[in-house]
Amino acid sequence: MANIFFELIKNDWYLFTLFFVLILFLILLSEIALKKNIWSNHINRKIIHITIGIAVSITPFLFSINLYPTFLASFFFIINIISLKNNKLNSFHLIERESYGTIFFPLSYILISGFFWDYPYYITASFLILAIADPIASAIGSSKNKNIHYNILGDKKSLNGSIAMFICTIIILSIFSKEIFHEMNISYQIIAILYTGIAITISEGLSYKGSDNLSIPIMAFLFIELFNFLNRIDFIIIFLFFTILIILLLYLFYLKKHLSISGFIGSSIMGILLFGFGGNIFIYPIVIFFITSTMLSFIKKDDQKTQRINRTINQVYANGGVALFICLLNYFYNHNLIYPCFLASIAAANSDTWGTEIGKFSNKKPIDIISGFKLKNGVSGGITMNGTIGSFFGAALIGFIGFYFSIDIKIVLLIIISGFLSSIFDSILGSSIQGRYISPDGSIITEKNIESFYLYTGSKKINNDIVNLYCTISGPLIFLSLYFIV
Repeated sequence: MANIFFELIKNDWYLFTLFFVLILFLILLSEIALKKNIWSNHINRKIIHITIGIAVSITPFLFSINLYPTFLASFFFIINIISLKNNKLNSFHLIERESYGTIFFPLSYILISGFFWDYPYYITASFLILAIADPIASAIGSSKNKNIHYNILGDKKSLNGSIAMFICTIIILSIFSKEIFHEMNISYQIIAILYTGIAITISEGLSYKGSDNLSIPIMAFLFIELFNFLNRIDFIIIFLFFTILIILLLYLFYLKKHLSISGFIGSSIMGILLFGFGGNIFIYPIVIFFITSTMLSFIKKDDQKTQRINRTINQVYANGGVALFICLLNYFYNHNLIYPCFLASIAAANSDTWGTEIGKFSNKKPIDIISGFKLKNGVSGGITMNGTIGSFFGAALIGFIGFYFSIDIKIVLLIIISGFLSSIFDSILGSSIQGRYISPDGSIITEKNIESFYLYTGSKKINNDIVNLYCTISGPLIFLSLYFIV
């Protein structure tokens, strides 16, 4: 009988059915436990989290290909979205705070196993950290013992919980060190484990509304691969030096109120990953964008008061998240058009920012790009002649950086054009779909959702960060369109 069972589990279809039935059984059991009040819903969720987390962590060693487990994760990803929207499966979703963790969990598995199935030990270590370290950190953090709490993005965290997260992560990484860091000597393994543990702990501390179910395994996977890559090119010590330099530079911006605490941490992670996976050609353009846009934002006309930016992590990744994704894409799937797409995304962000900041020096009020109505300075959808010229030169600056790194002049021109057109596209989105609000007397139009104001244009769900994200996505898409047309 045992031999028949072991023969069956070698079959992917049988494994798929077995996992499917077991997950359905676990859902049914959890729903019964909730209705019968067998244990608290918090404990119920943790049991589900740990059980499914451990199960998915071993899938690379059970399934021969990623098709079946990825399809299974996709199925439950859709089910979780539908059930959350319709207030079903309360044993999964019923929680004191708003959380999308049940959606982020299968999404993280889809992304990692769907594209990186050839890294089985990475997948196992990453999801074991999520399955074991995260619940332990949550349990210790929520205990009634004396604790120091902090709140970065909206979810209350604790120092004890973060310490527990770090220690558990270190233990799990150490157990798998021979498999995931096998080419390193013991000293480099210790550095890699500690550094990766810190990165994962920070990602958990930054999490919001259950996003740690997505950020923890992705951060674990990326930093494990990063240190293996650095070891192959004998670059670890130099990387650590520049990591400290990046953090110190960004910390100065934080002290000067150019970045919020979340913006400081988020931009530090972005800078480290860009430099580690991409090197100088990827870190220089985004550094120049950040420095020049910050400098411009603090230059005001005489009648304008200086305002602190305090860029949040949302603003940082709205402008640079697409570029980071393209950098990682270049590392795993190298192609000669990927780097120009990276520059096109940065050119779009720089063009939009320069257009906004230089446009403030116009002697005329900006006009809405669609309606032609006059707007206040800085309101999305507004354009001026000064701002339009500034947008072009903002895109040109990034294009010239590409020329410095020996990109063909034709490609450089396409980068400049795509960056500039993306800033125009940003203004169109700002005028059409972004939420803008008007005062009761119609004299003021603003992006801020003020209590007494009415929705003027767009949707309340779309703010400036989302529009900026669309802008930086449009840069590479416009570049590729122009490239294949021209």
